[in-house]
Amino acid sequence: MRTTLWFCSALIGISLLGGQLQTPAPCPPTGTDPYSIAFVNSAFQYFRRTDKGLRLSSDVDRFLNGYNSPSLHQLGDAVSIAVLKICTLDELIKSENARAYLTSVRNSFTDRSKVLEKSDQEPRVTALVLGYLEKKEMSEPLLEKRIAYMKTCVKDFTCSSQGEADFFKNHQDGPGSL
Repeated sequence: MRTTLWFCSALIGISLLGGQLQTPAPCPPTGTDPYSIAFVNSAFQYFRRTDKGLRLSSDVDRFLNGYNSPSLHQLGDAVSIAVLKICTLDELIKSENARAYLTSVRNSFTDRSKVLEKSDQEPRVTALVLGYLEKKEMSEPLLEKRIAYMKTCVKDFTCSSQGEADFFKNHQDGPGSL
C-alpha cells in the first residue's frame, strides 16, 4: 500500500512538474497595426521619391482614397507616430524626408470627421514634430514656410494643397522667397 501511495504521489509530482516545464504557447499575433506603419511608410516613400517629379493620380489615389487600406485622411495624428517609428528625428530633418513628412501630414489633416480613432483627432504628436522641425536649422526657406503653414492648418484640420498655395501667396517675403 505504501508503495502504491508513493508511486501515485510520484506520478502526480511528475505530471505537475512536467506541466511547468512545458513551454507556454506563444501569444498569437494580433495582426493590428494601430498606426498603419506599413501603409504610412509606403506613402512616405512614395512622396519622398516623387517630391520633385511626376506623380501618377492612380498612385496618389491609393494613399488618399484607401481602396485596400486606410487612407491618409483617416489617420490624422497617427501619421506622425508612424513616421517617428519609420525614421529617427535626425533622418526626418533631411530635406527630402521633411518634404515627404509634410506632404503626408497635409493629407492627413484635411477633415477631422474622417479620422477613425478619436485620439488621432488631436494633433498632439504632429504639433511636437512640427515644433521640432521648426526649431532645427532648415536651409530651405520653402520648408520653413511649409512648416509654418502646417502648424496653422493641423489645429483645425483644414490642410490642403490649395490652402498651402494660398498661404504661400499671402506670406511672400519678397522676390525669390518661394
